[in-house]
Amino acid sequence: MKYSIIDFLEKNSQLKPNNVAFRFLSDKDLTPVQLTHHELWEEVQLRAEQIRHRAEPGECVLLLFPSGLDYIVTFYACLAAGVIAVPLYPPTKSNKVDRITKVAQSCNAKIALTVSSEIEKINECFAHDRTLQAQVDQIAVDTLEQGDRYCKRDICPEQVAFLQYTSGSTGAPKGVMISHKNIIGNVAHLTRTASGTSDDIFVNWLPLFHDLGLVTAILWPVYLGTSSTLMSPATFVREPLNWLQAINDYKGTMCGAPNFAYNLCAKKVPTDALKQLDLSSWKVAYNAAEPVNADTLRAFSTRFEGCGFEHSSFYPGYGMAEATVFITGVTRDDAPNTVVCDKASLAAFRLDQESKQGDSEQPTSELVSCGYADGDHHVCIVDPETKTELADGLVGEVWFSGPSVANGYWGLEEITSQVFAQSYLQLNGERSAASYLRTGDLGLIKSAQLYITGRHKDLIIFQGKNFYPQDIEHAACEAHSAVRSGYSAAFSVEKEGEEALILVTELTREAFRKADYQAVCDAIRATVYEHCEAKVTEVVLLKPYTIPMTSSGKIQRRQAKAQWDGGTMQALFNVDAAQVTHEVIKPDSDLEKVIHDIWCKYLELESISVTSKFYQLGGDSINAIEIAADVCARFSNENLSERDLLELDSVRAMSDHVVLKQSLLSPAKVELSEGALML
Repeated sequence: MKYSIIDFLEKNSQLKPNNVAFRFLSDKDLTPVQLTHHELWEEVQLRAEQIRHRAEPGECVLLLFPSGLDYIVTFYACLAAGVIAVPLYPPTKSNKVDRITKVAQSCNAKIALTVSSEIEKINECFAHDRTLQAQVDQIAVDTLEQGDRYCKRDICPEQVAFLQYTSGSTGAPKGVMISHKNIIGNVAHLTRTASGTSDDIFVNWLPLFHDLGLVTAILWPVYLGTSSTLMSPATFVREPLNWLQAINDYKGTMCGAPNFAYNLCAKKVPTDALKQLDLSSWKVAYNAAEPVNADTLRAFSTRFEGCGFEHSSFYPGYGMAEATVFITGVTRDDAPNTVVCDKASLAAFRLDQESKQGDSEQPTSELVSCGYADGDHHVCIVDPETKTELADGLVGEVWFSGPSVANGYWGLEEITSQVFAQSYLQLNGERSAASYLRTGDLGLIKSAQLYITGRHKDLIIFQGKNFYPQDIEHAACEAHSAVRSGYSAAFSVEKEGEEALILVTELTREAFRKADYQAVCDAIRATVYEHCEAKVTEVVLLKPYTIPMTSSGKIQRRQAKAQWDGGTMQALFNVDAAQVTHEVIKPDSDLEKVIHDIWCKYLELESISVTSKFYQLGGDSINAIEIAADVCARFSNENLSERDLLELDSVRAMSDHVVLKQSLLSPAKVELSEGALML
């Protein structure tokens, strides 16, 4: 039996050496660069020896690569060399270095691998943090000299292959220890539930440092011995059609993303492009990493059914890093099941009589089935307080057991003992084996299928990312002196079919009568994004002593959410991002007017002040990429880069930057660029 994915890598190079293993589509024009299975194995062996000269087996190595083939080769090389890979993303701003510093300190990493095109920017960012700069050496793998011939070593199945860092409360990330056994267990689990074969073709844009992208776009294709075509997340967000066009071009069968991506495709792909798309090859459209929305599935199917996409191709799944990635999924070719139930019954931890959407006079939720676990994995619903198994139809905490469950958190034995290796009292009165993972998610089982209903704890999942509410609440308290420290609640809700982040906060006794409420909301929204990279959809300001609290003085986030949801929250002031108004400072040049109009287009606002901060206007990371891409396309200038534009937080700042870059062009190119303004 093969216990390491490296064994499959080597086998593929022998059985199908000339078949494409990985193909990466360039950001600019989707030009492919690729590696065959033979070329991949050769590159991995070469780089593994280079890494062995710089890191001992069992040491942790940070991977700070943009999406691309170098990331894939280096990740596999770490596994082959016996070092522990730590997938991250290169920082783009100095304030992004904080997370890398915490990860490096957590796992005691001494080296960070990247490519020469990133090394200067990484050095600049590391210079802002002396601890990080002193601890971690940055090495560009494409500048290393060729090492010795690769000497294959035995890999223990229980050996840690990589650390998947997740968000942690108070900003402390936790490194999930994924072993070689976990990798094989999880991709085998995926293969059985999705009926994967070597004939499947993967086409994806998912970030490779995220567990969903790492497992489904890099590890699973190698296990199956097939090909995986990739593009960067920015390439997808800039133009969602790019992903669907690649599925069309390469006849993709296994392609997936979080729920928001399907929403983006349904809204942003132009109607005239539909005639050219053939999506009939797409057999497994997995939807995971954030709550699956039934309306999104229907909207996507309706939009693309004329392109050959079938609703039965949808593959809603459920998982988490602590389970490598995948826990449950539906059966291939079966349309997703849904149940409609009263929100009140879910709040009471039960599934009452089902109804059709719109039939009930009470607020309802439509839950999408996340499918089943297969034979050697098991899911059950447990009362989180008594640790007793619950019958079908009752809501409790989701517990999971099987070879996919990780070894725990790196260096965090106490937290590991609270989450992993748990046992419960079964319905038959016997105690289960102590092998279960407590997911922290609430769900129920109906007809053997799992339905997720919410969180037992208060973790917020938004656009595929995890956020701890206490981190968001802390940032809000730091944002403005009018905010009453310790009296805020952050939670997510569903608004118009999409997840939205709500921040409720009290004002101080001194400030609540005289504060500039709009300024307070602006400061909160900007500070939360700066520190947490979370877009606050709505800020609600309250009088002192009105936020729901327990008798012991703890904030009741669920009660605050219930008040907001039921319209009973007595707000001093609340403002949705889309309703933000400011004193408008108008553009003072044609160039600034063009950039102003681009911002308005993607932020869906009629007019904005050229000095207003991006995140005060309700922008998020998707909007930022869309705007940067459009500006680069509008001003044909080799000196402009999307990454630089992403760091500019107002129309005026972006306009000044473009003017500076335009001044570096030759007169002929400046004239051409100015002519583009007239389009």
